[in-house]
Amino acid sequence: MLANWIGFGSVFFLLGLAIFFLKNRHETSGSNLYLGLLFLLQAISNFHFFICRLSEIINQVPYLIHFSAGFRFLWGVLLYFFVQSYIGKTIKYQGWAWLHFVPAVVATLFFYGKLFFVPSHEIHEYIALIKQDKHPINRPYHLLLFLSNVSYLIASLLTLLKYRLSLTTYFSNTDKLRLEWLFNVLLFLVIFHFILPLGYGLLTIKFFPYVPLLQLPILTFVAWKCYTKPVLFNTLASFSLENAVSSKEESKAIAALPSVLDDDFNTVLLTYMEEKKPYLNAELTIKMMSDDLSIQSYQLSKILNQHFQKNFFDFINTYRVEEAKKKLLANAYEHLTLEGIGYECGFNSKSSFYAVFKKYVNQTPAEYRKGMLMNVD
Repeated sequence: MLANWIGFGSVFFLLGLAIFFLKNRHETSGSNLYLGLLFLLQAISNFHFFICRLSEIINQVPYLIHFSAGFRFLWGVLLYFFVQSYIGKTIKYQGWAWLHFVPAVVATLFFYGKLFFVPSHEIHEYIALIKQDKHPINRPYHLLLFLSNVSYLIASLLTLLKYRLSLTTYFSNTDKLRLEWLFNVLLFLVIFHFILPLGYGLLTIKFFPYVPLLQLPILTFVAWKCYTKPVLFNTLASFSLENAVSSKEESKAIAALPSVLDDDFNTVLLTYMEEKKPYLNAELTIKMMSDDLSIQSYQLSKILNQHFQKNFFDFINTYRVEEAKKKLLANAYEHLTLEGIGYECGFNSKSSFYAVFKKYVNQTPAEYRKGMLMNVD
């Protein structure tokens, strides 16, 4: 009974989150809208589920028994759309996109069609079986719902992983763009929805009624994040990969690029790096650099990959590390901390400076400075 009341209280908690995100949605962003709808959907679903167990209203209005049967299939869809829109992709409601909503429509039509043919004198018995999770239809329904949720969770996780892998092609600093918080949320949900039910007993029917209750820890985490750092939930519009990803025409252009780098451009590129030192800008992107060099981003990316065997991230950070090595030993920078030197060289955090430096030098900045000074002595 306590669990039921806690679950019922979660309805108001979810409504609060839904209002927050729907209120803070932006005209150019769908991420807050999808997340708000997700929480609203969960609130309605929780309310319907727990009201069935806390009152006799359902016996008076039996057609409400399957009210949320279709809604629950939209949980994974909205989460997937949120991840897609959050990383800057546009959700287009055309063609195959509508297939995402088919399971929800089919479930709604199926359950209400089934309920319509239940004789009036058997309706209360039917409702009792549904409420007690003893009706034969309950298990296949929950199995299908389980498969739907897990499929969309995995799709969301793969989308985020693909996004993270592509960052090094377009950005010189990726710490703030890796979306660690979202990755951790999705990873938790995958474990929760997939590993936990299997370990509990191969999707035993008793697990599913308390899924909304067991989701409270992760929802509490999201609520804390949205309260302390609401900027996290703004779509990465300025960092969108939508325009960075090559179109079919650009792919053809990339394939047509000569395999030998033009010597003149080679000189221009290296001179640009030495004289302009664009790598000192922590916000440097391949778009900014290609604009300076008057070429397309995809052309510059191909050149770096083919002729320097490096992606944009590695190419730029190689220069930053070399700059850091000089400043670590220069008397003019003795007053700066190691972190301060990292910022001077274009790194945007202490952790990224240490990680990248260790990657290329196989030593931390402190170890490198100490070793070089000992050799001098």
